[in-house]
Amino acid sequence: MLSIRTVLCSVDFSSAAARQVDLAVEICRAFGATLILHHNHVELAIGSGVGWMWAPGQGEFALTAEQNLRDLVARVPDGTPVEMRLTSGSIADAVLAVGRAVNADLVVMSTRGTTSPGGHSVTDRVLESATLPIFAMHQGLHDHRTPRFVATATERQPLLVPTDLTPESQPAVDVAFDLARRFAFDVHVLHVLPRGAPDGEAAERARRLMAALAPPDLARPPEVHIDTGIPARAIAHAADRISAACIVMGEHARTPMRHWFRPDTAQGVLHPAPCPIWYVPGPSAPAADEAAEATHASGTPPSLVEKLQDPAFHYWPASYLYGVVDSTAAAELALVDLLAAGVAEDQLHTWYGPAGVAAIDPTGQKHGRMARLWRALESVTGERELLERYANEVERGHVGIGVHCGSGDGLRVLTDILRKHGGHLITYFSAGSVERLSP
Repeated sequence: MLSIRTVLCSVDFSSAAARQVDLAVEICRAFGATLILHHNHVELAIGSGVGWMWAPGQGEFALTAEQNLRDLVARVPDGTPVEMRLTSGSIADAVLAVGRAVNADLVVMSTRGTTSPGGHSVTDRVLESATLPIFAMHQGLHDHRTPRFVATATERQPLLVPTDLTPESQPAVDVAFDLARRFAFDVHVLHVLPRGAPDGEAAERARRLMAALAPPDLARPPEVHIDTGIPARAIAHAADRISAACIVMGEHARTPMRHWFRPDTAQGVLHPAPCPIWYVPGPSAPAADEAAEATHASGTPPSLVEKLQDPAFHYWPASYLYGVVDSTAAAELALVDLLAAGVAEDQLHTWYGPAGVAAIDPTGQKHGRMARLWRALESVTGERELLERYANEVERGHVGIGVHCGSGDGLRVLTDILRKHGGHLITYFSAGSVERLSP
């Protein structure tokens, strides 16, 4: 069954933002989910990375954006948990990074069309590399109908789900049926035959297969539609013809780069569709955590944990976020997520095993007179005890992770990533103070 615990709503403060937030709130209330409101300040060129993760000095943008986000938070009714995230940098990268950090089950976005460099909208670019569901709505009056995710709704809503009758498109069909169980949706299943395909045998076979998809507990059997031609155009036309409130779109072709759709299908459906689209990724490839656990079980050290091991002694880790995870497998996954979020590899450090304990050196005994003097000064402020805790954690077989970063809004996203993988003892060290972010 469809489960949604966290909804990420990425807004640009355009005229569509209020409608976008209202719809995200409705989904949160229906599923008992937490709402994460996110805004990214500025879009840089594609491939520029996510500079907000470590760049200091985002003060002016943060004050204005935070107030705008708070205005949107005020629209959220009591009873719906809501949090805010502020970023700046490449917007598509930022959406994906925040989605991974908060473990989003659904990302709600609005698209203005193909107005960004290269003729692709931000939503197009997110779809190209995301592996989590995306709910894409349009701005202005483009959407002729908007779905209602309210169990008590009395008006029936047509819901279109295209399928190419392959395993890749089955998860989208399942989501459509789950939505019909919860809300007042009438499911319409569409299969598009190639142009010039014979109407008889191929169409009849497709009808039988689509009819067999319907689960027995569905209150109303789905309507089956056969069309021919270019899939993207046929899907958009069918949605217009049945006055669909929403299209549930699945994966129709895999590529070695794990993109969801051929570009002509993704962009061809997204922009002309007369209603929002709920994009559902296909069957999961072997999970990254399973691969990491298998690597750990085989006795082969995870490559990133070993590669990023920092042997240097740090008198004071200024501008560093420190945390501890309890296994090398979990540390490997955390490092993968941090890199995917845009953190440069040379900004990441690990401390693991005897070498890690020696590098932390809470007493300074192994690094000379200056190190001992520095550690003695730290003991006056009580931070010596914190360094001893890190050394003890590493000595117990846990992994320390350090991220060289600024203290701006990206710090919270980095903290979310560490927590996602069981991180604890999370601390941010600035030039002259220490901020404890977790026990």
